[in-house]
Amino acid sequence: MTAELRLDRVDAAGARRISTDVIVPVYEASHADGLDDPFHSTRRFLERLDAYTQRDGFELVVAYAAGEPVGLAFGYALPETTRWWHGLLTPVPDGFTDEDGRRTFAVNEIMVRPEWQRRGVARSVHAELFSRRPEQRATLLAAPDNAPAQAAYARWGWRKVAELKPFPDAPVYDALILPLTPECAPATTI
Repeated sequence: MTAELRLDRVDAAGARRISTDVIVPVYEASHADGLDDPFHSTRRFLERLDAYTQRDGFELVVAYAAGEPVGLAFGYALPETTRWWHGLLTPVPDGFTDEDGRRTFAVNEIMVRPEWQRRGVARSVHAELFSRRPEQRATLLAAPDNAPAQAAYARWGWRKVAELKPFPDAPVYDALILPLTPECAPATTI
């Protein structure tokens, strides 16, 4: 990393307060190539962000360099009634999708401004996000063709467990799992 990062943890109310000035600029910079796709538009992203911040256990980590937001990661604990696993396209073992509000932390986004990518920002917000989480495991959805992200996730211990299409107009993603506690058995991979 070439610059000193400041990492700030933010709860749901704080995330809503900084959505326009911090979160959206990082989203638009890191997703510039896909913003004309309705699913990836800023409007749809803000709809999803609003829904995520309504969930228990929501947490956001923002990385700042010289006072400017350069990357962030956020998610929430999956409730018992979660729809996260709806849209699975791959069979998973019995009980795999059972949630209780304490088992799984769902990562909604890890994003970094292009000029800050491959400089340790994603790794830093990822590590800070999980440094205080009590859940047994984490999950995230990754684009199968995003080779740099897939390689980073593999280095950080994530493993593919299934393919999932979270919304009717969404692309198909790889569903990944990361054990967070020693008693969490290694995920089955496909």
